[in-house]
Amino acid sequence: MTSSGPWRPPAPDDTVGADPVAGAGGEAELDRPPSPPPEEIRAAWGLWLAAAVFALAGMLLNAATARLTDLPVATQGAFRDAVDNAGATDISVDSLFQLALAVGAVFALLAAALTVWLAFRLRAGKGWARTMLNLIAVFLVIDAVSVVIGVFGGVAGAGERDEVVSFVVVALQILAGLCAATAVWRQHTAEALAYTKGDRGPRVGK
Repeated sequence: MTSSGPWRPPAPDDTVGADPVAGAGGEAELDRPPSPPPEEIRAAWGLWLAAAVFALAGMLLNAATARLTDLPVATQGAFRDAVDNAGATDISVDSLFQLALAVGAVFALLAAALTVWLAFRLRAGKGWARTMLNLIAVFLVIDAVSVVIGVFGGVAGAGERDEVVSFVVVALQILAGLCAATAVWRQHTAEALAYTKGDRGPRVGK
């Protein structure tokens, strides 16, 4: 039995304990620092929060102050006809109108909560949240446009409600639509799209 030299311990295996995520010559994915949201995403996030607040405040104020007589005469007649055709004799038209406003306020609360939650998901880099917010923006923009048309057509100022309250409600609806439209624009810039498509590593603020 021959020996070529003194005995040496075997060389350690460099592959043992190596991070399988790290590529050849690259850093491990888990070692990369989290990527903060870009300016466009932060701007869209803030605009969505503002849109939710404006829309909710406008709906709650409208529900608290609106009366059936605030509606255009044609709309009042259609509402009364609908109640008469339904055969609801145990409830008045005004009471049913207030019930409809209460239901609308509840939906407004849920919609505002959903919008805020989606805004935070957008800030965390979720592309599906951007898509859902696009759909919400459609409703807010359509509502704002209809209000503007009503103002110029003399419909928004109809009724017996105080003019200052009516102005505030209209202004809140328009502001909500403007914030939503601007947020959609900011969240579809190249920087924002790259962030929500997962091209910037781990996210912060999840």
